[in-house]
Amino acid sequence: MDISSVLVADSSQTSISQIKDILIKRGYRVYQASDGSAALRIARGIRPHLVLMDVNLWGTDVFETGRLIESEKLSTIVFMTAKPSREFLDKIGPMKVYAYITKPINPVQLIQIVEFSLINSNRIKTLEERVEKLESSLSARKTIDRAKGILMDTLGIPEQDAYNRLRKMSMDEGKSMEWVAKGVIKKYDD
Repeated sequence: MDISSVLVADSSQTSISQIKDILIKRGYRVYQASDGSAALRIARGIRPHLVLMDVNLWGTDVFETGRLIESEKLSTIVFMTAKPSREFLDKIGPMKVYAYITKPINPVQLIQIVEFSLINSNRIKTLEERVEKLESSLSARKTIDRAKGILMDTLGIPEQDAYNRLRKMSMDEGKSMEWVAKGVIKKYDD
């Protein structure tokens, strides 16, 4: 099993040390940042499995930094706060994993939230990959169907013959059916 990496972004060195000790004892690889720009730079460099980010982090809008990290698919963010207000909850609502840790840090709660977040982040990543694959497959299917229709109309052949022609062209050229279909569309549909 891979060792999960966690980036702890907090302006308090005491807080970082406490969290780091708890996570290292649990077997995590831990990185640290004391301001927002360092957190973003480190996240881009190492792509940690999880980022724990204090809402009072120096030098940045932490919610914007969190959105950047997630939108660039660098990691999942879990915020740390002493006072989870309604405004705070509204800001973390759109995040990938809807979780946060309250300060002062409770070691048991920290481990539970980290493990919960990693499990759910992996589930979400798997589902996103499936959706992307299905969308790609659907797009290819639509392209192939469009090319079949063009061949049927242009050459006056039945659907199965149009499909067989595309398949043969694909095998002859050593290219995917989608690639061949795009060529047919470009040739006949201009």
